Parts: sequence; C-alpha cells; structure tokens
Amino acid sequence: MERKSIIKTGVLTILALVLLVWGLSFLKGENLFKTENEFVAVYDRLDNLAQSNPVLLSGYRIGSVKSIDFREENNELKIYVRFKVNEEFRLPKGTVMKIVSVDIMGTKGIDVIRPKNFSGYHENGDTLIGMTEGGIVDQLLELIMPMKNDLVGMLMTTDSVMHSVNRLLNQENINYLEAGLRDLQKIAGNLSGKMTLVDSMLVNFTKLSRTMGKNSGNIDRAIQNFASLSDTLSALELSKTLAEARTTLQNVNTLLNTVNSPDGTVQKFLTSDTVYNNIETLTTKLNILIDDFEKHPKKYINLAIFGGKEKNK
Repeated sequence: MERKSIIKTGVLTILALVLLVWGLSFLKGENLFKTENEFVAVYDRLDNLAQSNPVLLSGYRIGSVKSIDFREENNELKIYVRFKVNEEFRLPKGTVMKIVSVDIMGTKGIDVIRPKNFSGYHENGDTLIGMTEGGIVDQLLELIMPMKNDLVGMLMTTDSVMHSVNRLLNQENINYLEAGLRDLQKIAGNLSGKMTLVDSMLVNFTKLSRTMGKNSGNIDRAIQNFASLSDTLSALELSKTLAEARTTLQNVNTLLNTVNSPDGTVQKFLTSDTVYNNIETLTTKLNILIDDFEKHPKKYINLAIFGGKEKNK
C-alpha cells in the first residue's frame, strides 16, 4: 500500500515537472511538441527587442526570439538575434527580418518580409537580413520631409503677404482708414436717428397694403372698366378719321404745289418785280394824297351853307 502511494507520488511529481517545463517553454514562446528551425539575423540596434518576443508572418505568430548576443566586429557593435520558426513555415532566400512594434504599448517583435521573387529557401541555421523599423523621430521625419518644400513655399508666401500688409498699413493709409471708420460711424448714427421715420414708413406701407387688400374688389372693377374703355376706343371709326385726314393733307399739298408753280398767278405775284414796284408807287401816291387831304380837306369836300360857296385859294 505504501509502495503504491510512493509510485503515485512519483508519477504525479514527474507530471508536475513536465507541466512546469512545458509551461515555462510556452511562456518563452517555445513549443515542445513541434519541430522548429533556427535562424540568425544581425542588427545594429534592437529597439527593446527581448527574448521570447514573437516572430510574425502577416500578423500571425510563427516563432519566437530564442537568444540575443552582442559581438564586436571591426570596432562596431553587432547584435546577433537567434530565433526559432515553426518547420511548416519555410523562409525564401532574400527574406528580411524587420524589428517592428506589435502593439500600442511598444512591444517589439520580428516581422517576416518575404521577397516577391526568390529562388530556393533558407536552411536551418542560415543567417538572414536584419532590419530595424525607424523610431518615432525617424517616422516623424519621414512624414514631415515630403511636406518640407510645401512648408517652405507657404512660409515664403506668408512672408510676402505680411510684407505687403505692412506696406499697406502705413500711417497715411491708417489715417484714411480711421477717417473712413469715423464716416461709417456718422452714417450709422444718422441711420439710427432715422429709424423712427423708417418705422413710420413701414407702418404706413403696411396700412396701405392692408387697404389695397381690403379694396381688391374695387381695384378689379377699375381694371375691368379701363379694359372696357380701351375696347370702346378701339371700336371707334379710326379708319374713317384717318381717311379724312389723308384727304385734307392731299388738298394742302395741291394748294402748295399751285403756289409754288412758276406759271401760277400767286407765284408771279410773289416773285414779280413789276408788281412790287407798282404797289410801292401806289403806296407813295396814296400817302401824298392822304397828306394833302389832311392839310386841305375843303379842297375835296365842299359844303354849301345857306347857298354860299367858298372860293378855293
């Protein structure tokens, strides 16, 4: 009975030790039940890469970092990182092992970057190409450098604009601007003083609008009456009136043609020198006769009073 207890205790102890070793190996990223290949990559810096950090292929864990060694080569410090990869994942020749951040906490891992074109695969124990992801400063520089030229151009443009603004805002222009602002202030004051008048006009306009709305029927009748008047005017005998006016104009034209005719009496009367001279002579004689009549009326008028007769001188 005691022997069986000892055997059970031994078996349980062995199982516990196995589980402990397997658990420690699992925590280190090692799998005791799978065959793995070991590779080496050389780096100049680690960026906090540590043992047991994952090896990822397209974000999937295919292995882990086994050990990290520092070596001095030609007065330069080189870091040899040995990592294990599951045997089922073969690495093509030209594969790059890049140290990257795997989470927002800054945990590092190795990202497997496969080449597009390759010939053959790496064997167990081969040395692969190592690459380090740029730090935060390098990433910022990488982001900012393409914008450098645009930033410089923007700064130059801003400087030109500020220079132009400084030239524009000289003392003379500032005085003009202040005068303009004062004028605007005066205009605003005048407008505020006229607001009562404007309000009164708006009130009157509102009343007028309401009155027109109330008398819309009368307005419609006035429009209808105007339309009737227009129809009446259009119905007048305008054609007859126009015909009579045309006849009158024709008669006037005939009269003017008669006057302007060189063979007509009126034209001869207006243009003949003889008629003019005769009229002038007649006028002169008539004037003489009138003067003589005024001076000696008795010469032309004889009045007998009581049968007597005055002798002419």
